[in-house]
Amino acid sequence: MENVVVVVSRSVRFAAWFAGFSLIVGLAISSASIAAAGVPGPTAPAAPTSLVGYRGFNSAEIGFTAGANGGAAITNYKFQLDGGSWTAFSPAVTTPAVTIGGLTNGTTYSVKLRAVNSVGDGAVSDAVSVTPNDVNASTWTGRTAAEANNWASIAYGNGTFVAVAANGTNQVMTSTDGISWTARLAAAANQWQGVTYGNGLFVAVSTTGSFRVMTSPDGITWTARSASEANSWVSVVYGNGLFVAVASSGTNRVMTSPDGVIWTARPAAEANSWQAVTFGNGTFVAVAYSGTNQVMTSTNGILWEAQSAAEANGWLEATFGNGTFVAVASSGTNRVMTSTDGVTWTARSASAVDYWQALTYGNGKFVAVANNSVMTSSDGITWMTRPPADWNYTWASIAYGNGKFAAVASSGTYRVMTSELTAPTTPAAPTSLAVTIGKGSASVSFTRGADGGTAITNYEYQLDGSGPWTALSPAYTYSPVTISGLTNGTPYTVKLRAVNAVSSGEASAASSSFTPLLRLVTPAEEGTLSILAGTGSSGAPTPGPATSSALSGLSGLVVDASGNTFIADANNNKVFKITSGGVLSVFAGTGTGASFGSAPPPITPGPATS
Repeated sequence: MENVVVVVSRSVRFAAWFAGFSLIVGLAISSASIAAAGVPGPTAPAAPTSLVGYRGFNSAEIGFTAGANGGAAITNYKFQLDGGSWTAFSPAVTTPAVTIGGLTNGTTYSVKLRAVNSVGDGAVSDAVSVTPNDVNASTWTGRTAAEANNWASIAYGNGTFVAVAANGTNQVMTSTDGISWTARLAAAANQWQGVTYGNGLFVAVSTTGSFRVMTSPDGITWTARSASEANSWVSVVYGNGLFVAVASSGTNRVMTSPDGVIWTARPAAEANSWQAVTFGNGTFVAVAYSGTNQVMTSTNGILWEAQSAAEANGWLEATFGNGTFVAVASSGTNRVMTSTDGVTWTARSASAVDYWQALTYGNGKFVAVANNSVMTSSDGITWMTRPPADWNYTWASIAYGNGKFAAVASSGTYRVMTSELTAPTTPAAPTSLAVTIGKGSASVSFTRGADGGTAITNYEYQLDGSGPWTALSPAYTYSPVTISGLTNGTPYTVKLRAVNAVSSGEASAASSSFTPLLRLVTPAEEGTLSILAGTGSSGAPTPGPATSSALSGLSGLVVDASGNTFIADANNNKVFKITSGGVLSVFAGTGTGASFGSAPPPITPGPATS
């Protein structure tokens, strides 16, 4: 019986092994059959659609709608210019929009895009044309916020502007165009101070509350997250695969997260009041309102090094663009500083002494906002003031996206303002011309017109309403300007127009008539000018004090040994005498002259004035 049992047992085991082998083989065959039958795996991405080109300064931003990813995540995009080779964006870009640099202003480009995933390059988009130019955010328009909250920060990502507020019922608002805004409910009623977008996620940080971080994939639905410490978190940025936030107080004033959900505390370089953090060129840079070293840098967001600021100012914001870090301050002598590496900083003059507290870079322009001002710059060094849409006391934050700048404020009638990067135009006409006469010259003061969106480089003038326009040489861009080479005693009018990179602008109205004065230099006053005759007005001379009389048509002048000056007046057909004491009288002539082409009247001996 044992042998039987053993035999049976072995048979059973063999049968079970054979059945298992058959099952495995069957599964393998079945899988191969399924694969051969064409069950789809990932494919290359579909083409981007709805391309829109926004001109920038030697650059172009291309907005678009992403195509289907083919079943595998998009890892980058590539662009093609004018049918040439394809270039991958570096660093990689995985969501709209994209910016192409290194272009030439005034040249029109045909741009195509395609996405890339693990399978390879995707389908090619239709082309869009764009012409880079010296664009500027020179004109701002007030917009109505979703609620009258204390809006503290704004960011742009994936086709949407998102702003967060320190108070209010709905402390988030969103907009696809920066113009029409929709109120959204925050994850918690905290004092939200900073928001950013990265890796497909909006992340906001707060100075108060149990959960001082919130995240959203779309800016609409938000989830509360725990910060690493209950610090006053004021700013957050995404770079190099990492979210990094800084705080103005607390033990560890930096925290990092790869996903915006789980955060790790990191020690700051110094226990300063850190106000802003940015990322560029592989480096995180933070600036502080106070402290010994008001800058700190990190290549990984974890280990930080203290750096010296250009000046000990109240630094409130920093950004990176066009290879340059730029920071702005609310106080100090030079309220801008720049750096190519975040380590060595150079002080720069702001365009106005104001409480500069927000800054961004978009499509070739740095734009900063203050209490009552806007200033713009192409390089972060030279700045130009622009009027805001509303004289709010606190323009608090600014962002760029989709060809537009949008700023938010904590107070005011319009708590949002927008400006589109538009191509510059010729300057507006100067106004309020006033002339001060000189010897063979005139000084013309005026009120500048709008510069047309790019800096005025010179002025031109025209005399007597006709003839050529003459450029000032050397170039001069401020009031007043001096016009030389005029003829003393001859009446003139003058018009001015400004010149910028586009062309000559609109002409001013003509000035009032003016006549360059005669001036007498006495031996005792060699090198000293004094007025001999004339008031600056054109007209018939009047006997009496020479400096109280108009002059006109002066065609000749001579001085005798006694210091008397004789003036030939071709308009009034008289010769006038000015004594060394400054008294003007008629010396010769009756005022009657010959008609054109006729013989002059005979000279009658006797009194010269008869």
